[in-house]
Amino acid sequence: MMGYMFRETESSVDSHWVSMPLQIGALDVAETLDGGQAFRWYRGEDGSYSGVIGNVVIRVFCRDGDVWISRLGRNARDGWAQLAARYITSGVDPLLMLDSFGNEPWVTDDVQCRLPLRVLRQDPWECLAAFICSQNSNMPRIKKMVASVAGFGADLDGAGLHYLFPEPTAIVEIGEQRLRDLGLGYRAPSLVQVARTVSESGRWLEDLRDTDYEAAKRELTGLPGVGPKVADCTLAYSLDKHEAFPIDVHVMRAVTRIYGIPSNKKIDDIARWARDKFGEYSSLAQLYIFRTEVNRVT
Repeated sequence: MMGYMFRETESSVDSHWVSMPLQIGALDVAETLDGGQAFRWYRGEDGSYSGVIGNVVIRVFCRDGDVWISRLGRNARDGWAQLAARYITSGVDPLLMLDSFGNEPWVTDDVQCRLPLRVLRQDPWECLAAFICSQNSNMPRIKKMVASVAGFGADLDGAGLHYLFPEPTAIVEIGEQRLRDLGLGYRAPSLVQVARTVSESGRWLEDLRDTDYEAAKRELTGLPGVGPKVADCTLAYSLDKHEAFPIDVHVMRAVTRIYGIPSNKKIDDIARWARDKFGEYSSLAQLYIFRTEVNRVT
């Protein structure tokens, strides 16, 4: 990650927020934070997005062509800005990726002109839990389920919107039935079982960052309710495995249409093809292909 020099300034909009620029240039804040990688970012009336990074409520917004971050309250832990910067600027530079793959069919003039995307670096436990909840659902319902689970955590803003995501031990204590009552359905037992495994394994989940991609994916897909897509999303969006290429219905439709890949081809085979083609840019390429396909359909 590039180095940052931060200088906190009182926000002219809200005296409870302290703001500073990230100095990373332009960013598609909406699609990066709220486009399918994470599910607990909320758009404010001013166009900013607020969410939780670590134990701090963070607001992200654009000003004068750059990305700014704000923290809520003066008692946030030290290093919050570096943590937020690492969360947002994880992975490779999108402009380098577009330069490398500028001849790909999906890198159209529209893609080149739009604000760039970035791969996030979320908390691995929250990311894994959220994508377990995401299976066979749509964005509004996923966000509702994840928000309901998060609601068991500490209220960080006193407004009932931003919560500290519950630790795995808390999910085990909450239990399957209460999660079913929240609307998780068949996902509830998987989430509880995975929470139990993670809570009993120390730093096993975080340590997957130091494991090679194939081994890390085998570990994750060995968990109940964790298939190739959930595993690849967790690896890509929280564990620095940027060679991961998560495949959902939109990405499958896109690679079938753009590259002529048969729609009945196994997901693991397509993911392997993508890793061979895009290398360390695979996760970022997937975000662009996903955004292009969703915008094309809608």
